[in-house]
Amino acid sequence: MSVGKTRFRAALLLGVVMAVTAFAAGCGPSASSPSASSVSSASPESASERAQAILGRAPTGLAKTIVDRGDVVVAVDADYAPQSALDSNTGKPVGFDVDVAEQVGRILGLSVRFRTAVVELIPAGLKADDYDVAIDSIPATDSSEKAPDLTDPYYYTQGQIFAPTGGVPITSATDLAGKTVGVGSDTVFYPWLKGNTEAVVKMYVTDAEALEDLADGKLDFVMTASQTGQQAIKSGQPIEPSGNPLFYEDLAFAVKGREADWLALLDHSIRQMHQDGTLTAMSKKWFDGLDLTVKR
Repeated sequence: MSVGKTRFRAALLLGVVMAVTAFAAGCGPSASSPSASSVSSASPESASERAQAILGRAPTGLAKTIVDRGDVVVAVDADYAPQSALDSNTGKPVGFDVDVAEQVGRILGLSVRFRTAVVELIPAGLKADDYDVAIDSIPATDSSEKAPDLTDPYYYTQGQIFAPTGGVPITSATDLAGKTVGVGSDTVFYPWLKGNTEAVVKMYVTDAEALEDLADGKLDFVMTASQTGQQAIKSGQPIEPSGNPLFYEDLAFAVKGREADWLALLDHSIRQMHQDGTLTAMSKKWFDGLDLTVKR
């Protein structure tokens, strides 16, 4: 599954109110869970002191509950590698989003516990306090009243054009006019191509099928997520990125609505990770050397 899939938007629009699948069913953030993964965050000052320094005052609401408790419960997907997936040997979550969550814990002086969640049920899980934040590559596109609040973006889906190896690189969307461009049907790239270019858009069930036809010379271009095309190149397909990405989609954390202090603490963590380069390092580690944390 590529980052480009609209995997969260439908759930936000529907405002689902259902139960959530987790490591410990029925346990809220305040309850201990033997199968939850904890990450120690040794700090020279307490989480409460850090929160007060960041906010300029004592935290309130959910933020106070979390820092007083000393840990944060994070929802991640169990089958969304390389963002997050369960390690086959340990059964613990690993991936880019997992590393990001652990770094947030270090910045805020909090231990981290993970819960796996079905992505469509995340809004309901946040509302029910099953976890404190979903760090799950969530498109920052929905502003409806029923949607969770979203942080500042921590990285981006890059809509990259790929071409057969050796082709003339494109410089803008106008270069796609009259060209046949393959795209996965269940991606944000299909409506973008239809609305922003004069390309002849050919829809595929999966990005992989489109990339295979591109390698076989049946298409002029394919638009997909940068890392999806990179994987195809690593597998030996004779294709290459063409020009800079044409499209970016902000990806954010989701939190329970109307918790301004908690949102502010998470935004502070994201800003710090952007500034000190840790987000870039984690992106390159998990996405084959690609830095998906900047717009080019």
